[in-house]
Amino acid sequence: MAAAVTVLIVEDHTLVREGTRELLEREPDITVVAEAARGDLAVELTARHRPDVVLMDMRIPGLNGIEATRAIQAATPSVRVVIVSAYEDEEYVREALAAGAAGYVLKTAPSRELVEGIRAVAAGAIVLSPSLSRRLAQLRSEPRRATDRLSPRELAVLRLIARGRANKEIAHELQISLRTVEGHLHNIFEKLRVSSRTEAIVHAVSHGVVSIDPPEPT
Repeated sequence: MAAAVTVLIVEDHTLVREGTRELLEREPDITVVAEAARGDLAVELTARHRPDVVLMDMRIPGLNGIEATRAIQAATPSVRVVIVSAYEDEEYVREALAAGAAGYVLKTAPSRELVEGIRAVAAGAIVLSPSLSRRLAQLRSEPRRATDRLSPRELAVLRLIARGRANKEIAHELQISLRTVEGHLHNIFEKLRVSSRTEAIVHAVSHGVVSIDPPEPT
C-alpha cells in the first residue's frame, strides 16, 4: 500500500481550517500532519514536518501566502505548495506560481477538486482550477509568442512536464535519452527566458500552448 500524502494546512480562519482538516481526514490516502494560522509559522512547521503538500491561504498574518510560499521553496524545495484562495485575478495566479507554488485552487471549487488536486500535485503535476487555466490561456498579447520558437520535440517535452512527468518518464515516453530530455529542457528555458519548470508551464498556459486539465478522479 502506497504511503499517505502528508499535508500541512495554512489558514487563519479556524472554521475553514477545521473544515478542511475534516474533509481531508475522510481520505484514506491523505494525512494532515499540522496546521498553521500564520505564514511564518507555516514555514517553521514545514521545515519540521516536511509534508508532501502545503495548502496555503493567500491572505494570512505573519507572512502572506506568496511570501510564505517563496520562503518554503527556498528552505524545503521538495515540498509542494498549493495556494487555496478566493482571488481569481490572473496576476495573483502568476505571482503564486512564480513564487514556486505547484497549484492554485479557488475556495469556491468543489471539495473533490481540492482532494484530487492534492494527489496530483504530490505526484508532480501542476494544478489550476479550470476557470483559471482558461483565463490564462486567453492572455495572448505578444505579437510573436516565445513558444513559437520551440521545436515540435521541445513542445512535446513541455506538454509532458505540464502533466507532471519526471525526466526519466519523458525519456521513456518519447523514446529518447535522459540527456536529450535535459538538453530540450535547457533549450526551453533559454527560449522562454524562464528558470524553472513551473515558470515554463505558466508561460505556455498563458499563451495557449499547454492546457492544465483538472486531475482525473480516482
